[in-house]
Amino acid sequence: MLDGVDVRGYLHWSAFDNFEWSEGDRPRFGLIAVGDDFTRTVKLSAHAHAHALARVAGTGRLDALRTRSHTP
Repeated sequence: MLDGVDVRGYLHWSAFDNFEWSEGDRPRFGLIAVGDDFTRTVKLSAHAHAHALARVAGTGRLDALRTRSHTP
């Protein structure tokens, strides 16, 4: 949106890294990394998503995403 892209909705594909039948355990695209020993680690991208979605929820407006928050 900051670059002029028309965003009307958002859905993250997966909360957790998962097994892809055609690719095995790669690529890893979840918000929470799953290690080879099945430990879970929240990725930095999950925190960024949470803050962005909290701004939308708090204002009820998608244009809340136009301003970047640097608050951890």
